Amino acid sequence: MSARIVQYRGGPLDGQEMDASDWTDDHLRTGVYQIVDGWEDRAEYSPDPDGNLLVWHYRGAVPD
Repeated sequence: MSARIVQYRGGPLDGQEMDASDWTDDHLRTGVYQIVDGWEDRAEYSPDPDGNLLVWHYRGAVPD
């Protein structure tokens, strides 16, 4: 299996990457609520509905 690397765009993780090689396309479509160092909230990231599954955009803070 080849590497699948998610790129974060915008927000606190802008420019960082995450290895998602073991993720299915369905899992990639849902995005994540990502823990961010120094934040009490989590950051929501997900791909655009018709966009690249490996480019996730910041959607806002999610209260913990």
